[in-house]
Amino acid sequence: MHVIRQHVGAQFPGVGETPLRPGSSPAQRYLAPVMLFAAMAVGVLLSLQPNDLSYRLQIAGLGLALGCLGAAVLLWEVSVSVGVIQFENRSPSLRFSYAPILDLFYPLAAVLVMLPAAVALVALLRGEAASEIGFGRRTVYLIGALGVVFFAQQLWALRVPRGLELTPTELRGVRGVGRIALKWDDLGEAFAMSTRTGAKLSLRLKRGEVLIFPRRLLGSDPDAVAAIINHYLRHPSDRDSLANPEAAIRIVAQGS
Repeated sequence: MHVIRQHVGAQFPGVGETPLRPGSSPAQRYLAPVMLFAAMAVGVLLSLQPNDLSYRLQIAGLGLALGCLGAAVLLWEVSVSVGVIQFENRSPSLRFSYAPILDLFYPLAAVLVMLPAAVALVALLRGEAASEIGFGRRTVYLIGALGVVFFAQQLWALRVPRGLELTPTELRGVRGVGRIALKWDDLGEAFAMSTRTGAKLSLRLKRGEVLIFPRRLLGSDPDAVAAIINHYLRHPSDRDSLANPEAAIRIVAQGS
């Protein structure tokens, strides 16, 4: 499976109507990943100081976990750009998605969070006293339990196909906010919503409910995605073209 990244341009319907990101400056945009990378650096430096090997490995594991989270936040942030659509090339219909490699970072961070508990367990099996295993037995086991829960949550999320798929009969998919299977007749409209964390895709149902999806789960500009959804909502006769993603996008562009 390969994800195609297509720049539809500023002339594509809807593009540029909603600010993609909340901050206008790079400093605001990348503050979170920079802080996580800084925490990783501090953790790695601290792990070089004590003579206690268990403590050093535990600090290093937590530092690397923070760095992994920082990399994930940064890559998720830069993966979506104004006027850019990403879709799977082997999907039977148009599926907005993101690079599969991004799915690896959070499970990896969870494994790294579990590392301190694993180190402590090995130390105990080797006969070391509980007071000599770095953070202490209870602390590292609590951290390890959090890592296990985080890892299990990531595996559970894999049951839902990534992204949002448009078929001639329904909209389905989306990982991270749960599974949806929404008939076209139940949809009122799609629009990009400006929030504190930037633009998100919103689907307003005819019964009044609004479903909101973070842009990172789509890998695409929410303005462009909303325009595509609205086109096929209003033109049912065009929905057969969704079987060819590039043609489906081209039809919307030509109709602008």
